[in-house]
Amino acid sequence: MANRSRDHAAFLDLCACLKGRIPPSTDWEGVLGLANRTLVTPALAGALRGQDARVPPEAAGMLHVIAERTAARNRMMHGQLTEAVAALAAEGIVPVLLKGAALLARRGPECDDRLLTDLDLMVREDEGPRAFVALEAIGYRRLDGPTETSPGQGANLGRERDVGGLDLHYRLKRIGRGRNLQWLVDACSPFAIGTGTVAMPSPAALTALFVLHDQLQEADYWRGRIDLRHLVDMARLAEEEGGLDGGKLAALFPPGRARRALAVQLDTLAAWLGVRVTIGERGWRVAFQRWRRDLQLRRPGLETALTLASCLADPPLGLFEHRGFSARSREIRRILLEQKATKV
Repeated sequence: MANRSRDHAAFLDLCACLKGRIPPSTDWEGVLGLANRTLVTPALAGALRGQDARVPPEAAGMLHVIAERTAARNRMMHGQLTEAVAALAAEGIVPVLLKGAALLARRGPECDDRLLTDLDLMVREDEGPRAFVALEAIGYRRLDGPTETSPGQGANLGRERDVGGLDLHYRLKRIGRGRNLQWLVDACSPFAIGTGTVAMPSPAALTALFVLHDQLQEADYWRGRIDLRHLVDMARLAEEEGGLDGGKLAALFPPGRARRALAVQLDTLAAWLGVRVTIGERGWRVAFQRWRRDLQLRRPGLETALTLASCLADPPLGLFEHRGFSARSREIRRILLEQKATKV
């Protein structure tokens, strides 16, 4: 129980620090350990920049080193992205930037407050073969097995000289009818990178991608888990000029479960990082998820029981497809078994 209490306190301290507010008697060992595990240490360094006098010297020194190393890594990844975009442009392909790749392009090569593990780009499925040939010509090779490169999915690519991989996507997964690549392209605008051009999602579309990826594709809506790094990304997007319009954001999601997942994530954003974006979506399922996330943080041993309850309250299959009891059982089993060490 003592460890659980300490973990919960460290989480609350970390969220406060990510808002630039250092609580009295901060458990710095717990905060830094949790920040490292959830991949938000660069964001923490950025949030506390200029407050060295209030941070223990050892912790401040570590944050400075992390920021410097993140900036160096991102300069290399920005160069990698620029090269890949140029290779695709030579074939007349304009990729859509997803998630971290979009953030890196928006913030530039000197970005030091966001850690990237890979670059996510999306092209049309009929452009896939040409895109792969273009990237292969600059040294990329497939890293994934045959089950990951089935038609319509994409490919994980890499080169030995790079610090991160490149994931080439052909379609969006688990978001419902009508939310295909064209849906995303319609929410993008041209953005120049080096000699090439990409399709840059709007702040609302980029926020939607983070929510759809985490909540539905990785099933955090049912698990009650949160990718804190992506939540920080959403907070930063909300702070950009013009902010996030809740109505426009909600319109990107099909009604029903997907919009409920958005509402839950926005509630979490407000509760943990103090950024409020409202969409007017309520109901007992949203209220239940808000309650269970708070309870699960304080009592993580209840996660399995709460996940089963979530699957019964809002089944993971059935909104967009009806594939029978066995398919639903497999999906629930996947949700229960697949956990990410980088999430809280």
